[in-house]
Amino acid sequence: MSAKFKVKNVKAVRTKSKSSRRAKVSNEMVGAASMGHGCCNRRDGAVEGIQEAGADLSDLFCQLKNPVVAAKLVRAIRCRNRKIVEELIGANCQVVCFFHQGRFSCVRIACTFGNCCDVRISFDICVSQGNCHNVF
Repeated sequence: MSAKFKVKNVKAVRTKSKSSRRAKVSNEMVGAASMGHGCCNRRDGAVEGIQEAGADLSDLFCQLKNPVVAAKLVRAIRCRNRKIVEELIGANCQVVCFFHQGRFSCVRIACTFGNCCDVRISFDICVSQGNCHNVF
């Protein structure tokens, strides 16, 4: 008994000699959304929220290059001063809690972005423990 079969629609696939470390991102949904095939034919608030987050957090970390601002943040974290930390991190962010991790004093920060708070980013900033009032 012999078996016969045909294979159709076989595509040749080229492989690279070295593997790539970059993530592969499909642009099917991006193209579909731009052609009006996306969900509800409206803008995605999460995308706009991520863009807002990028700009806002970039500004935040850029201001921390200033030694006076950096020292003020270190002192506020060590002294667990919620008011000062929130003044420095901006209106979209708030202090969730202060905690210790080994020899570090830390603050957990949560930020929301977008018109409907579609994006929430949280992160920790930890600094070595030291005297609450003397930064240098």
